[in-house]
Amino acid sequence: MSYKLLKEGDARSGLIQGITCEGWVIKSKKAPICNSNEIDRFQKDVGIPPPEMIFGNNYVELTHGPLKYTWNTMDALALVDSSAGSGDYIKVSYAKEWSSKSNYQHVKDVVKPYDWTYTTTYKGTNHFGREWEKVDEPVINVERLQQKEPILFYDENILYEDELADNGTAMLSVRLRVMPSCFLVLQRFFLRVDDVLFRINDTRIYHEFGSPYLVREYTSKEDHYMNIRKKMEGKDIGLLNDANWIASILSSKAATAMERDRISIQ
Repeated sequence: MSYKLLKEGDARSGLIQGITCEGWVIKSKKAPICNSNEIDRFQKDVGIPPPEMIFGNNYVELTHGPLKYTWNTMDALALVDSSAGSGDYIKVSYAKEWSSKSNYQHVKDVVKPYDWTYTTTYKGTNHFGREWEKVDEPVINVERLQQKEPILFYDENILYEDELADNGTAMLSVRLRVMPSCFLVLQRFFLRVDDVLFRINDTRIYHEFGSPYLVREYTSKEDHYMNIRKKMEGKDIGLLNDANWIASILSSKAATAMERDRISIQ
């Protein structure tokens, strides 16, 4: 197949890399962490305190003719729950002790509630102008992805990250790889709350060149922190920060959501 690699800009102003092939233009932009003015603007627009590390100018973009699908930080964080009581869904391991302190109720009353774990159900932003169609059967050709093919383009892009006041970590990232026969984009939200839980929300976008469809699979899995610790069996504790390892041992029983759909690109 014929393809062309793309590269423009630089790390300081924003580096865009990507590939054009089979009528697709696939781009990934990485820029520096947001400055104070950008953070203030974000908080005003979205209405919640931003994560510690917010890469608001980063994005991943798929275009096919007039059709476009993107991933960006603002749209992802806009789906963080900020309803009343949302900050109480997940408690840190010492929350009971902390809540007994005399000033807790005052703090709770004056701070705007939001999900402090920055959990998002974001699946990307659809600019196709048409709706996704639900599909019951598997939509991703796992056997094809397991075949040995040259990787024409690969990138990993972080949209935001937070250490949750030293109680764990939350990170939203997008990885993409393009092969001669297909491409796969994995958007992953990874959450670790120490002594409480692990959660992974994955969105996979897949396309086989020549197919009339772009397909999508969304899964959400979580398990108690100690259940994961029991599976380490003397392994390096650093694996608790490895989203890939955590994802590999979260069983299907840990799934709280599974969605499959497709959209026509013709």
